[in-house]
Amino acid sequence: MKKIHISLLLLTVLTLNLLFPHDTFAQPEAEVKETHHMKVDGHHEGHHIKANFIPNKILNPDDSLYQAPDRIKQYVGFYKAQVEVPPLDLNLHIIVSIEENGLFNLAHYFSKRDGKESIRFYVNENETIESIPAPYQDLVILTGGLKDFEGGLGSGLVRKTLSPVVFLNNHGKPESLYPYQSMAYDLRENYQDARVYQNVGLYIINDEIVIDVNHLIGLDDEQENRIVLKATRFKNEDAFLVEQKTYEILQEAFDHYLDDYNDFKLQFKNSNDFVQVIQAMHLKTNASFPADTKFELIDPSLVNKDSKNENTFALLINDQILYFYDGEKLFVADEIENTNGSYSAHEWQTN
Repeated sequence: MKKIHISLLLLTVLTLNLLFPHDTFAQPEAEVKETHHMKVDGHHEGHHIKANFIPNKILNPDDSLYQAPDRIKQYVGFYKAQVEVPPLDLNLHIIVSIEENGLFNLAHYFSKRDGKESIRFYVNENETIESIPAPYQDLVILTGGLKDFEGGLGSGLVRKTLSPVVFLNNHGKPESLYPYQSMAYDLRENYQDARVYQNVGLYIINDEIVIDVNHLIGLDDEQENRIVLKATRFKNEDAFLVEQKTYEILQEAFDHYLDDYNDFKLQFKNSNDFVQVIQAMHLKTNASFPADTKFELIDPSLVNKDSKNENTFALLINDQILYFYDGEKLFVADEIENTNGSYSAHEWQTN
């Protein structure tokens, strides 16, 4: 069993400046010119600052207003493809949704060619933790705009890509997207307008939706790898990945998870909510755990930690890391003792 290391910063998911330094992610040149725009909650002015990610308008790189190409209507729909990526020994899955306004949402993720996936966890209706093969491994989602170019239509990125964690419901089914890293960083980089810039490797040529795979995933390989996407029915299990634009995902996540400028809400409705967020804090993106990883729900009453709140949860990972939620704050320890079934820690870390 591989040891999962805990960082003291894991609990300071709520102290964003420490967890994600300002220079962690470079700003695209085309976006630097955009105008910052923050929205302040009037009831708590100067306190509960909310990010506004929905752009007022979408522009071309030259500041002209972006408009959909005239012929876009014939391509509106939902497209999928799967292709082998030999240098990575992985399969790449691509999903695209094209809208009449010329914008599209694209999601891509990997699966192992040998079928031996790593795992993710959820809590079922019987309050038992179960594991499943990790869905949508290393998921990336982007929003772009289609533009005319010689020979067909090309694509440009609108703002940034997201690598959200996929939350599972208590049936082990993908339910929602949690853009953990982007929420932490993009809180302070918000723009009034957005631009269509930077080719992403999607083209429409001879009425076919074509993906330059190497360009899309940033793979430096002399062997070309292009795939034609096939139209399919929109309503299927993958549809939720491309139903929202990236900035809509961010806005919804901020509105739901952010308490104020520095703090994420820690208000878990049930034990599965608790487990999903703990996983996100460890994984940061939609990665996965080694197959021998152990998650165990602990009766909170067995944890030597004072709490008068009934809404408490405790989780033990690999018999090494103990999380305890007292109804208001999240605590974690990596030096724990189990004495006759009762858990205690030398030192608890919290926000």
